[in-house]
Amino acid sequence: MREIETRRATDPDDLEALAPIVGWAFGGGTSRALDWLRVSGAPQVRVACLEGRVSGGLLEIPMGQWFGGKSVPTLGLAGVAIAPEARGQGLALSLLRATLREARAAGVALSTLYPSTFSLYRKAGYELAGSFCRFTLQLRQLPRSLRQLPVEALSEAQQPSIEAAYRDVARQSPGYLDRGSYVWNRVRRPDMELARVFGVSGPNGLDGYAYLKVTAPRRLPLELALSDFVSRTPAALASLIAFLADHLTTAERATWTGGPCDPRLLGIPERAISVVIEDYWMLRLVDVKAALLARGYPDFGPAGPELALDLHVDDEFLPENSGRYPLRVQAGVARLEALGSAPARSGAATVPAVRLSAGALAALYSGFVSPAQLAFSRQLDADARGLGALSALFSGPAPGLCDFF
Repeated sequence: MREIETRRATDPDDLEALAPIVGWAFGGGTSRALDWLRVSGAPQVRVACLEGRVSGGLLEIPMGQWFGGKSVPTLGLAGVAIAPEARGQGLALSLLRATLREARAAGVALSTLYPSTFSLYRKAGYELAGSFCRFTLQLRQLPRSLRQLPVEALSEAQQPSIEAAYRDVARQSPGYLDRGSYVWNRVRRPDMELARVFGVSGPNGLDGYAYLKVTAPRRLPLELALSDFVSRTPAALASLIAFLADHLTTAERATWTGGPCDPRLLGIPERAISVVIEDYWMLRLVDVKAALLARGYPDFGPAGPELALDLHVDDEFLPENSGRYPLRVQAGVARLEALGSAPARSGAATVPAVRLSAGALAALYSGFVSPAQLAFSRQLDADARGLGALSALFSGPAPGLCDFF
């Protein structure tokens, strides 16, 4: 077997060696790939070497991900690429395993990515966990209306208020990112071009904003491309929609991205909007224990019932995750009993046991599929009581992302 080494891109020549591989894999060319790697930062790049030669790599993106109203430490992966002559020799899986184990040791609970292929990432324990949707608003179909609140250009000094407004909305949206610097830079500079940001303020501060730039797909009419769109109040949403509609003399439509459950649709006065699922993202639990404890759960109050489950997880790719997890949740807070304890009894009945793979757990954790759907597809072994407890803990709005990374 040929020798495979994975390491961080500490050599100044590593990015130069990786760029043509990334450019070939994703079709953007070597120069564009090198610019992306340099902007992202060499410390976040990991390379795979075959017999001492850089033959692949990926970009690590530190972030969080919102589940149950809490930010769970997450590692995003992007630009996973292997040289065409080095494929089929296990480099990608070796690269992923080394990356995930180092992330686990650093306290990361989850990893998320947009897959170029399902089969590779399923071997690494990832599973489909949510969607990435594109919304298109036809400006001509909107009734003309005056802005309820003034819309103003925002400055860089208002970035803390912008980020606070985003977090306030994102924490209510399962799967949305708790953005780090890399993702915020993509919001501010989509396709490496500066976007302008406009906002609406109320008595309590910034109530909504939109980052946008004007694009010309072919010729007039133009398109307003929003790289971020947040509204915390109905008045802010109405004002921002009116602001977009005021571009009607030159622009035909406005587009933005987000999850499938977008409450802004409730504020659109006419059937002027269409939505398509542009991509799916995948999730894996890097550390099952940390992931179960870090997320939020439904809160039935201190006097509410304790939900109890014995989770049995099989993780072939990271065997350190395999085992039994006696999960107990009360008042929205999770705890795990000692792993060596015997299966507990709740009243007169034994706590229900459920068995599933790491990939199935990822799809359940995000809420992408229901426990009943997993059981129907034979990816989950649970009785009726176990299915009921899982539904109470993990069901909710459909998970999504508004950021592509």
